[in-house]
Amino acid sequence: MFTRNRIKLQEREISLVWERLLGVRLLTEEGWTIRVIYPGRINNGGGPDFRDAVISAGDEKPIRGDVEIHVHASDWHSHGHHCDPEYSNVILHVVLWNDNRYSTFTTDGKFVPLICLAKSLQYQPRLMSYRQLACFCSGENMGRQDLERLLNDVGVRRFKQRVEMFERKLLKEEASQVLFEGIMIALGYTKNKRSFEELAQRSPLRLLEGELKGSLLLKEAMLLGMAGLLPSQRIYGAFVCEEWVRELEQTWHSFGQDETMPQSDWCLTHIYPNNSPVRRIIAQSHLLHRYRERGLLLNILELVAGASLTKEGCCLESDLMVAGDGYWLDHFDFDVRSRSRKSALLGRSKAGEIVINVILPFTFAWWGATGERVLQRKALQLYVEHPRLAENELTCHMARQLFIKHPSGFTACQQQGLIYLFKDYCCQARCSECPLVSQG
Repeated sequence: MFTRNRIKLQEREISLVWERLLGVRLLTEEGWTIRVIYPGRINNGGGPDFRDAVISAGDEKPIRGDVEIHVHASDWHSHGHHCDPEYSNVILHVVLWNDNRYSTFTTDGKFVPLICLAKSLQYQPRLMSYRQLACFCSGENMGRQDLERLLNDVGVRRFKQRVEMFERKLLKEEASQVLFEGIMIALGYTKNKRSFEELAQRSPLRLLEGELKGSLLLKEAMLLGMAGLLPSQRIYGAFVCEEWVRELEQTWHSFGQDETMPQSDWCLTHIYPNNSPVRRIIAQSHLLHRYRERGLLLNILELVAGASLTKEGCCLESDLMVAGDGYWLDHFDFDVRSRSRKSALLGRSKAGEIVINVILPFTFAWWGATGERVLQRKALQLYVEHPRLAENELTCHMARQLFIKHPSGFTACQQQGLIYLFKDYCCQARCSECPLVSQG
């Protein structure tokens, strides 16, 4: 008989137990039986403990979402998760002890099933036996060359997925606007993608390259004002005395725009200061101003067409980078100074992600529509041969899951292959169809 006094586990240890419940059927406190298809990936940032988990309930379609781990069920309320939008996508609340007579609900009123592990620990030998995913140790078992070849293949599949997405958009919208929206979405990261897309639609490229073409200040004022992120539009009503900021405010008010995005549309917390939406909007303004004479579309097409394969595409990043200057040399947001190093508004790492996820698949789609097969092949070759990008949460997670010892040797295409496997197989409960499993 296991008692509370004999078992003292912290959330980290409970998380380890959760990861070992692969394939196990568990009974929720509400009397429902669920099966763990994929425990998800550990979240090292703010929000739920596991992202992208997959569970099933009976014969129903698998459910994908987040999992929150606690020692006590009451921690959900005491930690304030019931009123935090970050936890709106939680599909399962896993606790050691159920000390709470209240059910688990998200801030939008969604009910979340509760699993109490204490009731399952009487079967401890069964639960603690390590259940491995079918792909576990593939990175070691396959051999390096076979693994790299497979990741190349699936990396190209991910490239073609993005190409198809751009092809669909090119049938409906102007090519320049499609490219602009693609870059804006990439600047938003995960938490602000939709907001950046909406901003790109509210402030279309034809306006920024038309009436506002000649002035960087006009572009900055329009984008920040339409986003609702100027100091006068923020909830805290920050007073900023810098002359440039006052000029920015005056320029925005001269537009006479009334309908703007509310500040609530933006995630301004739990993000790295360099990823501040304000800084990324300023970076986009600089990029558009840099290519104002011939326009964003023509300049990007020329850059890719003239890119040297001997440099493995590195020159493309340099043409997208934006250094911090003036007010933004040492500010992360209005009236928020950097205490340490001065960073770029758009650095090499982010520029590389834009090249891989937007520029190259977009140009491939564009040249396919215009019949430029040679340039199409060049865009694909630049993608396949592009050097590795900075690691992110997904590539690190997959490297751990597959037990890959030296992921730093991968190309950007192979890193994209890891992301493809995670999104198209792990998160879709398609382990039996995964190329890694069939190779094994």
